[in-house]
Amino acid sequence: MYTENALAHVIQDESVSGAGKSVEQIAAAAREGMEKNRICLIRDFALDPDLYLAFLGEFGEPLMNYSSLSALAKTDPHPQINRVKYKKKAEGAQSVHYVAGGLRPHSARSWRSPRPSHFAMLMVEPGWREVPAGERGESVVVSWHDLFVRLAERDGEVFQEHFDRLSATPITFEANNVREELSSLPLLYPLADVRGPYDVGVRLKQDLRDKIVGIKDRIPDFEAYRTSLDYLLDASADEQFFACFPLERGDLLLLDNHRFAHGRLKIVGEYVVDDEARTNNRELWSVTVH
Repeated sequence: MYTENALAHVIQDESVSGAGKSVEQIAAAAREGMEKNRICLIRDFALDPDLYLAFLGEFGEPLMNYSSLSALAKTDPHPQINRVKYKKKAEGAQSVHYVAGGLRPHSARSWRSPRPSHFAMLMVEPGWREVPAGERGESVVVSWHDLFVRLAERDGEVFQEHFDRLSATPITFEANNVREELSSLPLLYPLADVRGPYDVGVRLKQDLRDKIVGIKDRIPDFEAYRTSLDYLLDASADEQFFACFPLERGDLLLLDNHRFAHGRLKIVGEYVVDDEARTNNRELWSVTVH
């Protein structure tokens, strides 16, 4: 049901092959795709942390990963790479990178100033594929421009009211376990190289609905703002707007972090067979780039 999305077709049909090419050659081809679509899929990329970071270095500075900036346990392959892999929780807090289930579409480092320019995902091990579709951790991306155009057509003045409020209200919120310099931009913020009235940057934390309750005294006309935020969150989590597809081993997805949200469908973390617990070995390396 997800492959009918036009963006999902574009991403896959216009993918770049990394087989037998140097990092510089792959980056040059990816740069063309990014210029056209603001998102690019590279197939058959080497599963090598250094080559991955060298490639991303062609687009900016890879940031230190979440775990290195928090007190949570970490087993990452490199200080700039987040390992996203299911881990059974023992006790206490756990990184979002280790949980099962789905992840709502969100922006990388949504709280951070300055805003990171890119986000990347490299699939190292796709994990279980015998589970039903929709439970394999299929990757999800949402184009904010496409979403806003469709909402404007569908909801008219209602959409415009929410869009204007979220574009005009500065807001500052923190991460759950990471401490970085905080942004005070509105959730919808202007970009220098716009391509239309709804081509804006968006910074959206997946649990922002709960997060804003703690800062409501700093948000003018809080109830109206919460209504607009609910509208945005509900729309961004509506599967009809998803570009969704499974990443295969060696697939590298690079996206404009201003213009796209990323997430995933549900993954099954473990199940029991003949009284033996088996753990999903799905593993993805994510990196945020400034």
